[in-house]
Amino acid sequence: MLPAMSLKELQNQVLKLPTNEKWQLVQTLLSAIQADTKETTKSLEKKYPLRELPIKISDDFDEPMTELWEALGS
Repeated sequence: MLPAMSLKELQNQVLKLPTNEKWQLVQTLLSAIQADTKETTKSLEKKYPLRELPIKISDDFDEPMTELWEALGS
C-alpha cells in the first residue's frame, strides 16, 4: 500500500502532469463536487420540507386587535 500524501505533495504531483491530464483531473473533481452538492441539497430538502412553500400573510395582519388589548388591560 502506498503511503498517504499530504495535500501539498499531491498538489506538487498534479502540477507535474501534462496539461491534458490536468484537465481530466479537473473534470473528475468537478463531477465529484457536483455529485456531493446534489446529495447535500437532497438531504436539506428532506430535513426542511417547508422551505419550498410560499409565505402567506393575512390581509388583516397589521390591523389593531382592540379586543386583545382590552382583555390584557383588565
